[in-house]
Amino acid sequence: MPIETTPNLNLPFIMAAQAQKHVTHNEAIRALDAIVHLSVLDDALTSPPPTPAEGDRYLVAAGAAGDWAGHAGDVAAFQDGGWMFYAPREGWIGWVVTAGALLVYDGAAWASAGAAALAHIDRIGVHAAADATNRLAVKSDVVLF
Repeated sequence: MPIETTPNLNLPFIMAAQAQKHVTHNEAIRALDAIVHLSVLDDALTSPPPTPAEGDRYLVAAGAAGDWAGHAGDVAAFQDGGWMFYAPREGWIGWVVTAGALLVYDGAAWASAGAAALAHIDRIGVHAAADATNRLAVKSDVVLF
């Protein structure tokens, strides 16, 4: 049985002898347009805005209702006059315009990219090598702590 979608973004392949190949191709282009270089307008809405513009994207907040019910955590993209939903995968990064924040999807939820990046660091060396004894090592002419 042939594989019908890509493994990472779940984009549809055009299959041999498939009719209306342009439909499959356009579906993949729409998905790429929605999730590549992800920038969403807001991450706190639980229902769709009243007058979205074509191409608007949001991270659906917990407790979503209406057209967004059942899509908490997903990327909601307004495409062709309706909402398309894209389930994030671990490692996706997105900019939230209203918050001015960079978020990363950790496999369970969206979190601050800064906090996620620093969460597992056990030592830091700045122009010096940190080790098990000196977990923070700084070599500098001037340092202020």
